[in-house]
Amino acid sequence: MNKNFIFSMFATVLLLAGCDYNGDNFPGFDDNPVKEVVVYEGDYTGKYPTEGYFTDKGKLQTAIAGVLAEMYPYCDKGSTAKINVLFGDITEGFKSADVSYTLTNDDYDSMGEDQGQPGKYNNFDSNMDVDSYLKSFCTAKYANLAEGKTVSITYKYYSGGVSNQTKTYKKTAAGWDEIELEVFMPDSSYTLQDEDYDSMGTESGQPGKYNNFDSNMDVDFYLPIFLKQKFPYTESGMTCGVTYKYYANKQTTDKTAIYKYDGAAWSPFDPYADVCEVSTKVAEMLYDGSAWTLTRLLGGSMNVAFTQEDYEVLLDWSLKNKPEYKSTKYDTEEYYFGVSTYYPNVNNAYNTWRNYYNINGEYDGKSDEELQSIMDERLAWGIAELVLPLHITVPDPGISYVVSYAVYGGRGNGTYAMAFMYNMENGKYEKVSDPVAQ
Repeated sequence: MNKNFIFSMFATVLLLAGCDYNGDNFPGFDDNPVKEVVVYEGDYTGKYPTEGYFTDKGKLQTAIAGVLAEMYPYCDKGSTAKINVLFGDITEGFKSADVSYTLTNDDYDSMGEDQGQPGKYNNFDSNMDVDSYLKSFCTAKYANLAEGKTVSITYKYYSGGVSNQTKTYKKTAAGWDEIELEVFMPDSSYTLQDEDYDSMGTESGQPGKYNNFDSNMDVDFYLPIFLKQKFPYTESGMTCGVTYKYYANKQTTDKTAIYKYDGAAWSPFDPYADVCEVSTKVAEMLYDGSAWTLTRLLGGSMNVAFTQEDYEVLLDWSLKNKPEYKSTKYDTEEYYFGVSTYYPNVNNAYNTWRNYYNINGEYDGKSDEELQSIMDERLAWGIAELVLPLHITVPDPGISYVVSYAVYGGRGNGTYAMAFMYNMENGKYEKVSDPVAQ
């Protein structure tokens, strides 16, 4: 229901008397024009972008201001409005290079086929200067690429066995510079074996016929079914990278597809794609005497997933400030937060905490639920004080930050998340929800 209030001074006098009467009988009337302060609450009635929602606060402000200006062409300074509007929060995916390329046998051969050169066995090894070869390759193959563009090259590397590795280069005025791009690492990985292809069918046009895929087969049809059968007890939210053989242009190469489990089925997952989460938010608007401006946009959330660095930050803090909780076995674990940087995860195994890290008997007589509460509160403090400041440059008090992390033991293995909001008054993040399984 829309709410519309207009507070007017001298409204009754204006209705009953003309301008001359007011000017004659109310000294200073002309210096104090009638104030109409609007307080409005309602839904956005203007035109949305093509997508059906806004993603840019500047465009949102312009659109709502236009609607309010039409509704209240004569309102005065101090007028406010709260507008319900659809807004999309975008969580950026991992950054990928502008160009991705996998070296072919012909590419290796072009780098030399003599002993100690890539073309000899169509791979690199520790005796070869990989950077030098790949920079020369980029110079020749991407001569026309604009400065500032990036190229990721996947190549085969031999070290007791052949594996795929990737390097990324950026074109500069001086040549090609190697750069680091954060690479998505799935929760698990699996390489198809001959018997796996056979399980998908051995007839013509099926993967088991030649133990590979080709352009006539839908990888995204076969592999989700295979994963559901291969890993029937997977936790919701887990990802898996499946490496398979792919035949094209008279040669077979390895490819990797990533899938995510939603609790019922596996689906293709692109970690490099931006994710837009649309929700209804409240746009608080203020009229400053000349225009409507957006003061706050309330609602919505931002997802923050733990990285290796986050586990390391918590471990380092604990080792420095709570050294008595350091693992007696490993330098990569502590039990104030329960962080392990080796796996990485947060260890909530009740027996481990009680039997080995019950400092001064602090857990004596406590139930599993009470111990779990201590674990959660400590981790919540670590996230608020140490982790979120690493991820958020400019905190937004109008949204919740949903922080996810991996847990071992305790309430159960899997990915969990806690939500936080930023308090402008004390300049701190505060937990607003307990851990929830993802």
